[in-house]
Amino acid sequence: MNETQEVKKPGKNKYILSIVFLIALIVATCVVIFTKFDIKEVWSVVKRVNILYILIGTMMIFVYVLFEGLAMKRVFKAMGINVSVKDNFAYSAIDYYFCAVTPSATGGQPIVAYYMSKDKISFSHSSLTLLLNTALFKIVLLVLSIIAICVCHEFVFSHPIIIVLYFIGFLINIFLILLCFMTAFKRDWVERLGKKLIIFLHKIHIIKKPVSSIRLFRGKMDEYEEGANLIKQNPKQFTIALIDNFVQRIALFSVGYFVYISFFKMYPEIKGFNYLELLSIQVLVSLCVDSLPLPGGVGISEVLYLLLLGSIYQQNGVDILASAMILTRVVSFYIPLIITGIIVVCKQIMVIRMSKRS
Repeated sequence: MNETQEVKKPGKNKYILSIVFLIALIVATCVVIFTKFDIKEVWSVVKRVNILYILIGTMMIFVYVLFEGLAMKRVFKAMGINVSVKDNFAYSAIDYYFCAVTPSATGGQPIVAYYMSKDKISFSHSSLTLLLNTALFKIVLLVLSIIAICVCHEFVFSHPIIIVLYFIGFLINIFLILLCFMTAFKRDWVERLGKKLIIFLHKIHIIKKPVSSIRLFRGKMDEYEEGANLIKQNPKQFTIALIDNFVQRIALFSVGYFVYISFFKMYPEIKGFNYLELLSIQVLVSLCVDSLPLPGGVGISEVLYLLLLGSIYQQNGVDILASAMILTRVVSFYIPLIITGIIVVCKQIMVIRMSKRS
């Protein structure tokens, strides 16, 4: 695709089906949870929490979106493109929303690239920005997951499901990061291996058009190589972008701690866990669901929270596990989904108005 060609908007059917699937998962999850737990009892606990800490936790989504936008702005700056903080904030919100409603978070990048094209950003620049930002995103998640297992290894090894999902997520992220670096610095190795894999998949009838697949594979490698060269030429910008990604991730992963301390006034018996431990639990859940083909990790995230938060919210004669899990999930996922969804609608209205003017 050339520099001036506009990116086509991804088909609506895919996103409609994803949203329907997400709603079905949410309904199924609610049915299971409230079959097991008393909804009146859960609500009686939730409505008495310290609302100040819940509001602080909710504000973390704005920090998250802002710093992802700042990271993208740094990548654009490295390419000599000036994109406003406001536009990058909108791109970040759009990315969050469509990643949340599509399986394996596959829907974010195509739709962000579409909105970037509407703002006259070329496809080559938008795709490279999204690629590099995703790579930084994965690196940060991997580093935080290593810290998390050092801090809370007893949580990881507390249940077979957590052990399996943690190591699957960890290995997949390691593979993707290594692939980025190998493509950048040992392209010929990756190219030979990629061709052999595509031919093999063609022989076993998984890939129908090997020539077009190889062409697509080479195109992706060109992007990785171009990204590596950009990093080499602009180390300062990418160091700042990496720091922005750390702030972004830590902001969202801090939600669990703010929910935790919101219960202190009512239930001082649950005190005893520190910020790093609550942060680590959020990291573990994120890594475990990162590679699963479920929109927003709905269903499995709730299960993991129940497994990981038990020792915190079920102690000293207190059992508020269901209330804590629901509140943590609402503040860390459902409220951000609503907020970023509103931003998506506002951005679409702006695009429609711009189209009418032109």
